[in-house]
Amino acid sequence: MRRAVLDTDTLSFIIDERYPEVLETSRQYLRVFRYFSFSSITVTEVLKGMRHSQNYQGVRNFLAFLEGCEVLSFDVQESILTASILAELKRTGQQIGPLDPFIAATAIEADRPLVTNNTKHYQRVIDLGFPLQIVNWRNP
Repeated sequence: MRRAVLDTDTLSFIIDERYPEVLETSRQYLRVFRYFSFSSITVTEVLKGMRHSQNYQGVRNFLAFLEGCEVLSFDVQESILTASILAELKRTGQQIGPLDPFIAATAIEADRPLVTNNTKHYQRVIDLGFPLQIVNWRNP
């Protein structure tokens, strides 16, 4: 097991305590690494969803949860890489989630696998030649 970057879907599975296989793997991960890591873009996605559904207690809980996590910032290097990913996706006529290229770039720049259940979208990034590594805790 390597230190990884959690995608928004996987983090949501953990927060919502869905899928026993994800919860078991997340417990194993925490025993080894002690905290979760994810992109600041994931923070945006999670909070947007909670605020949209007016889950203000969820917002407070999530903000408290963040204190025990590593949030990887999105900076210039990630911006440059995201631009390349977006350009190649557009050039080849492929679409993925609007924030997925940003999260992919964060994982690539951190040189860590991305833990996601959304493997089809991220496989498109890999197929374009970007060195993204993906892991699926739901369907290992």
